[in-house]
Amino acid sequence: MKRRSYSLLGILLFAVCSTSLAGAQAVKRATLDPYKIGVTFPLTGPLASNAAEYIAGAQLAVDDINKSGGVKGHPLQLVVEDTQTTPQGGVASMRKLVDVDRVPVILTIFTNVVTAQMPLADQLKVPVLSPIETPGVVGKAQYAFADSARYDLAAPLLQAYWKAHRVKRVFAFLGNNAQGLVYSPLVKATVQAAGAEYQEALINLAETDFRGVITRAKDFNPDAVFFEASGSQAETTAIRQVRELGITAQYYEDSNFFQTRTWREAVGPYTEGMIFGGLKIDTNAPSVKAFAQAYRAKTGIAPGYVPGEFYDMIHMIARAMEVGGYNGEGIRNALATQKGVPSIFGGTITMGADHYTVVEAESLWQVHHGVEVRLPSPK
Repeated sequence: MKRRSYSLLGILLFAVCSTSLAGAQAVKRATLDPYKIGVTFPLTGPLASNAAEYIAGAQLAVDDINKSGGVKGHPLQLVVEDTQTTPQGGVASMRKLVDVDRVPVILTIFTNVVTAQMPLADQLKVPVLSPIETPGVVGKAQYAFADSARYDLAAPLLQAYWKAHRVKRVFAFLGNNAQGLVYSPLVKATVQAAGAEYQEALINLAETDFRGVITRAKDFNPDAVFFEASGSQAETTAIRQVRELGITAQYYEDSNFFQTRTWREAVGPYTEGMIFGGLKIDTNAPSVKAFAQAYRAKTGIAPGYVPGEFYDMIHMIARAMEVGGYNGEGIRNALATQKGVPSIFGGTITMGADHYTVVEAESLWQVHHGVEVRLPSPK
């Protein structure tokens, strides 16, 4: 009896000590310094309208990771700075995050900002990760990476579609920024490969009246009008004005901005019939349901594909921190060879040699009665 009582007492003491130790470890995990991720986003300026929707996707990933204990016991923390939608703002915000907040990695967006940040990323040895869709950009820097749909993946689909539908004249409205200047020869080559004539106008993102260039487009008599101006207010305004000035040609948009509420509402009824290239997040897919529900609870709307990309990018950074450590060079090296990270879109993420992730779900989508429908591949 005495030995039995002693054993029970020992067991109870062991259980108490184990519980106390586990509690102490839990407290330790909760009180470790956060691992910071810098975010340079346009909170003001002509590209700011969609920022809140995109940041929500990143924050949900941070919340999920922190609920699971963070990265090596360190909670993740987003530190956000405003780029003001300018290259100068992108550089200034990045310097502040690195020099003052001591972040080892930057989450960023928009080609004109990313191209300005890339030399600084290499200089400071701090990687930048973005969803820019302009092909052939991030591979020019050692510390720049992208997880995105890209025009070079959608271009063959557009070319085949225009050729199959005997499109003869395409007029493009492109943003007058770094992205637009890269897109210009790419879109022209796609149109010409489809056997059509091409004209374009570069529109300033801070302007609101495009009737002058639209008159030139009308004189060209296009049977297809292509838009790519970073989802800006200028882009949505141009789309409305083109219709209001009597051009009835089929609309095309390289990025699937229909999935972004602010963009969709800004264009209004003129989205009907538009054709979009790119990705669409399937909110009914098993891998997406929990994220979609949490996103709707946080924002009141369903997630578009860009918030999904930001959700994935946070998980990419977290994995890179686990593998490479909490420092810029280690994160960079881990991102460059990354594979096997589960994606909210299903499957896993692999980083390509060109510093863009491998994307296999590019499609053309057309709006019918307010709903996007996947178009069959042209033959």
